[in-house]
Amino acid sequence: MILTLKGGGRAFRSALLVAVWVGLSGCARRFDLTPGELERIQGLDPEYQELRVYPKRLLISDYPEVTESITRDVTRRKVVERGAKKPLERKIHRRDAGKVLAVDSLNGMPRLWVTFYSGCTETACAYAFVETEHGYYSLVSVPELERYKEPRSFRRNRLKRNRLKLMRLRSMIEVNEVLAARRRSGKGKSIELQIRKDRWRPTRKQRDWADGVR
Repeated sequence: MILTLKGGGRAFRSALLVAVWVGLSGCARRFDLTPGELERIQGLDPEYQELRVYPKRLLISDYPEVTESITRDVTRRKVVERGAKKPLERKIHRRDAGKVLAVDSLNGMPRLWVTFYSGCTETACAYAFVETEHGYYSLVSVPELERYKEPRSFRRNRLKRNRLKLMRLRSMIEVNEVLAARRRSGKGKSIELQIRKDRWRPTRKQRDWADGVR
């Protein structure tokens, strides 16, 4: 939309405010999924059929093959080996919507089983996020796949510092370990769940005029 404005600064500011309001109204923002928020959602959507969740950071998982296809031969005075490694790379982007398949508990803390693939309908192929003492749902397990070894997972990129390993985020007294990248401080950075929320709560002031006392 292109606005052609004539007049003074007041007219420009008014038109700018209108354009910003048009652009923001109906716009969904991302918020961290918290236990309180999930409880409110459950009251509206008990089976989580309409709810969609999103990872807060990019998740990369590399799955090495269990067995490699290798051919061997002896020719021209040497042993010849030929073959190709075919690892699987999985990426879950921040924009990828996930569906909650099931809810159970891990050491007394609620655990959400989330799938980001339309063909996955069971927890065996889903990603698990557990509630932490800090009020978030952090990644705790990545699904294992047939014909592949245990995956190596990373947060945001494949830098060594972003390799995900089971650890407690901030304190040894936390109930569960989660998949997190350890920082120099000893604390961990995990991947939490978020939701998209369309919030439009305009302020409509009400006035109550005193009529005086006689």
